[in-house]
Amino acid sequence: MKGKRKTGLIIAACVVVAAAALGFNSFYRVGQGEEALVLTFGRVTDKKGPGLYWKIPLVQSVVSESVTTIHTKEYGFRTTKTGTAGTAAKYADDTDESVMLTNDNSIVSIEAIYQYTIRDVKQYRFDIDDPEGTLQLAFEAIIRRNIQNRPLDDALLNKEEIEQQVLPDFQALIDTYEMGVKINDVRIQNITVPADVSAAYEDVNNAKNEKTKRLDEAEKYANEVLPTARSNAYETVQEAEAYKAETIASAESEVAVFQAVYEKYQAAPEITRTRLLIETLERVLQNSDKIIVAEPDNSVVKILDLNQGSVDGNAVVAAEGSV
Repeated sequence: MKGKRKTGLIIAACVVVAAAALGFNSFYRVGQGEEALVLTFGRVTDKKGPGLYWKIPLVQSVVSESVTTIHTKEYGFRTTKTGTAGTAAKYADDTDESVMLTNDNSIVSIEAIYQYTIRDVKQYRFDIDDPEGTLQLAFEAIIRRNIQNRPLDDALLNKEEIEQQVLPDFQALIDTYEMGVKINDVRIQNITVPADVSAAYEDVNNAKNEKTKRLDEAEKYANEVLPTARSNAYETVQEAEAYKAETIASAESEVAVFQAVYEKYQAAPEITRTRLLIETLERVLQNSDKIIVAEPDNSVVKILDLNQGSVDGNAVVAAEGSV
């Protein structure tokens, strides 16, 4: 009897200890900045904020996540050794992620980080199979689309602009997945031309610089030549206009004179004809030194020396016979 009683006491003590242990383990605490999910038989049945709570042993379990902790993910590289006060951190490139094309078919390598916080624990833990992997793929889709819409120089020089565009696009895509995540920040650490193609890029860059230099020289030459050419052209046009006006005026004057003579000729043909003959002879003989006068009915040929101012008897030469 004593043995059975002793055994019963041991069993009772074990039951009490087990019950006490289960009761003690049924209490749980949700820390500040955390959110806990209560699972009953594996299904989410409740959500708890910071505080001390009790759960049904063996029936309920608790999953908690911080909703204030900022998680940082790397893209295009991985930290292989964390830096300390005496040593620098070490990194390794992930070329499968980092290498991408611009819209002018140039190759760039991108290293970036993004930070996020969990704002809905249920969506993050139970609605998405691989939340971190999904975030990485979503970020890759957004960053590649942004870079593929830019030429090489734009991608290399405008990291801040890329960050500002990627952040809202990244958040919008994540929201469509309903995974309970808020994107806090996106930082482009580096955008470079990969070492394997840097030499070719330098050649292209040098060619562009040479092209720019030649264009500048051509523009400078044009700025020197064109004003002179325009000035000469303007001067030639002005001279042509002046010649045109002068020629037209002269022609109009001659027409007016001819018209006046013609009107006089119509009024008195003989007088006008005689006058025109005299004026013509004056123009023809005004530069002559001597005039020879031959009359049809006279055998004497008269030579007048105009330089003497009068007809001298010695200046008249008679010649017999016909002229």
